[in-house]
Amino acid sequence: MILDSVARRAGRRHDATASSNAEEVAPDAGNAVLEFIVLTALFFIPLIYLILAVFQVQGSAYGVTEAAREAGRAFVEADSSSAAYPQACAAAQIALHDQSAELTNCSTQLEISCVSDASGQPCTVQLTPGTTIRVHLEMAVPLPFLPSSIFGIPLTVDVAATHDEVVDQYRAAR
Repeated sequence: MILDSVARRAGRRHDATASSNAEEVAPDAGNAVLEFIVLTALFFIPLIYLILAVFQVQGSAYGVTEAAREAGRAFVEADSSSAAYPQACAAAQIALHDQSAELTNCSTQLEISCVSDASGQPCTVQLTPGTTIRVHLEMAVPLPFLPSSIFGIPLTVDVAATHDEVVDQYRAAR
């Protein structure tokens, strides 16, 4: 009996101690979930946006590289020198369209020149066998979900590609 009364008293003390500790902790209960949600929003939303922006710029860079290569191939395969530039422009537009980008102005974004030979003499862009043609393509990639400019400062990333293509030496000059 004595042991029972001691056990009951100890149980009461233990219950009283537990309830006083619970009262001290109770005002802070539930804040961890709120903190997790707020911190997740603060860190993960910008991280997801950064990933989307990097993917868009990388995809456009790949598209510009592909467009420069295809424009060079189309230029050297043209039937005549006069038809070569429009054919190269059309090939670049198709290649960029495959990557969800658009070539807005061929005359300013697509530059075709020739590479001078080892003698250093100037050359002209023509379809002479053995001539090396250089295609340079530049494009401004807009960032996703942002306006094109803020206070006159463009919010774009410039990507460019250069490709050299040799006119087949066994073809007739055109």
